[in-house]
Amino acid sequence: MQEGSAVAVIGDWDADGVVSSAIIYYTQAKLGVFPLRGRLRPWMSPGGPRSFPEVLAGLGWCPQVLVVLDIPYTEEVSGGLRDFRARGCASKIYYFDHHPSTVDSLPELEEELRVEVVVGRSATAVLLRTFLAGMNVRLTPRLEGFIKAVAVLEGSRRRAESLIGDQIVEERLVQIAASMSKALNMMRSEDLWRGYVEWLANPLPFEAPKIHLPGIEGEIDLIEASVDMGREADEEAKQVAMDLAMGAENLGYMKFVDARGKWKKRGATALAGYIYRMTGQPVAVLVEKRDGGLLLVIRAPRGAAVRIAEILKAMNALEDIGGHGNVATGRLPPGLSIERLKTLLRRAVFQAHQELYQENRK
Repeated sequence: MQEGSAVAVIGDWDADGVVSSAIIYYTQAKLGVFPLRGRLRPWMSPGGPRSFPEVLAGLGWCPQVLVVLDIPYTEEVSGGLRDFRARGCASKIYYFDHHPSTVDSLPELEEELRVEVVVGRSATAVLLRTFLAGMNVRLTPRLEGFIKAVAVLEGSRRRAESLIGDQIVEERLVQIAASMSKALNMMRSEDLWRGYVEWLANPLPFEAPKIHLPGIEGEIDLIEASVDMGREADEEAKQVAMDLAMGAENLGYMKFVDARGKWKKRGATALAGYIYRMTGQPVAVLVEKRDGGLLLVIRAPRGAAVRIAEILKAMNALEDIGGHGNVATGRLPPGLSIERLKTLLRRAVFQAHQELYQENRK
């Protein structure tokens, strides 16, 4: 998408990243107001915390502006940005995100890497909307609707309504936004990601376009196909979650599920969510990534998930933690045994429980 553009955008693969990227596409290509004055098509690419260095290295030029959207700040992201600066790119960098790891890394981002950071507790699309409202930029009804939908997916309906200032969040838009994330998890298609971005950013009220994807015969309707793929992913995850929930191990206040060899696809956070709802207890789900690394997904209410992950990181039991509030992820360091992980997890859960209890008493 527009090689050599003065504006480059890297957004996360999920619905929040897609909607946020569409906002930037609209304000730059359609309005010509941000991040640069004048209408131009930005170069855009999906990316995640682990693929970020490769995506950024794929830029064969130094854009005037680089925009990073909804990507949790990790060691890989830090390395990618440092390499970007080391090759002489003096680009202005905007970083919009709501993950705790990014919030905690503000000094490094601002002082060492010269990045303008906009962070907060709200979904990235909401943060971006608030930022642009300060510039008197108005968005389209479609974008506004999907910002509300993303706010629901990333938090709660009540919080979304208070943030957006409108008591109506359409169920259909929430369903479509969730389906976008699930379809992208299944396909991991850059064409599909860009199709969503361009459709969301288009100010004209038209039906979703047809799109051709590798491995699928003929053209498919962008939204209908996404809903179908999302439904298919849901059914598979629910079935696996049901089997795994039956063998969950009790670790004090939490259930531990070893899903190695039983779940090798993307969508581990959704799997953990289903197990959480089935067991009625906080869960920690261990999955093996395609690169052979181990990922721990923690699902717990009232902000406990991130607290537990942070404690495990302090214990050197997790690396590159991500997530927010009620769901958190982290990689296991090499050499950490599963039995040792369970011991430390039990301690971390108890410590987090005690800390949250004390905070609630204040």
